[in-house]
Amino acid sequence: MREPALHILVVDDDPSVVEALTAALKATYVVHGAATGKEACGILPRHPIAAIILDAVLGREHGLDLVERFRALSRAPILILTGYGSEELAVRALRAKVDDYLRKPVNLKELRTTLGKLEQQPGELLDAVRQARRILAEHPERQHTPASLARQVGLSEGHLRRQFRAAYRKTPRRYLTGVRMQRALELLRTTSRGIEQVAQSVGFLSATTFGKIFKRTYRMTPIEFRIREGAGRRAKH
Repeated sequence: MREPALHILVVDDDPSVVEALTAALKATYVVHGAATGKEACGILPRHPIAAIILDAVLGREHGLDLVERFRALSRAPILILTGYGSEELAVRALRAKVDDYLRKPVNLKELRTTLGKLEQQPGELLDAVRQARRILAEHPERQHTPASLARQVGLSEGHLRRQFRAAYRKTPRRYLTGVRMQRALELLRTTSRGIEQVAQSVGFLSATTFGKIFKRTYRMTPIEFRIREGAGRRAKH
C-alpha cells in the first residue's frame, strides 16, 4: 500500500504567510492552516500531523505558550518561526522544548531541509500510525483490540483511531478486516484447508462470522468462491 503524504500544520495569524507556505510545500506535503491556537487544537486530533510550523506571535497569543497544549494532542515536532532573533526568545524556545526555530522571512530551502530533519525524529505520530498499519498487515491472525494496538504504538485508542483514519481513510478495524479478507482469498485459492481452518488462520474465532463477513465483502460464500476458482482452473486446462 502506498504511504500517505505527510501532513504539515502551519499556525500563523497572517493569511499571506499561510498561503505562501502552503504554495511552497504543497508538492510534498498536505498543508493545513490555522490562525489561532484554538483552530490548531481543532486540527491536530483529526489529521496525522508530521510537523507543526508555529509563528512566535499570534495576535494576543504567544506561540510558545501554545506548545504545551499542542504536545497534549500530538507528538509532532514543532518549528517556531519568528521575526525577532532575541536571546530571550531562544531561551524560551529551549525551555518550551520546541524542536527548532527559523527567522522570518523564511528561506524556503532552509525550511524544507529543517522539516526533512524533523520528520526523521523517532517517536513522531506518523511513525506510530505506520507501525500500527504494519502490525495489522503482518499479523492479521492475532486477536487485536483497540486497546492492545494502541498500547503497542504508544497512543490512546481514540487518538490512534482518528489518526489512522485520516492517513488510510478507514479505521484500524476496517483495515484489519480488509487484510484478513485478502489473506483468506489467497488461502482458499492456493490451499486445501477447510473453511474453519482458513477462518482461524486469518484471525476469526468463528467460521460463521468469517463466512458472513466474506459474503458481505465478495457477494459469495467461501465455498462458492472455492468452487468458482476450481471451475476456472479446470476451464483453463
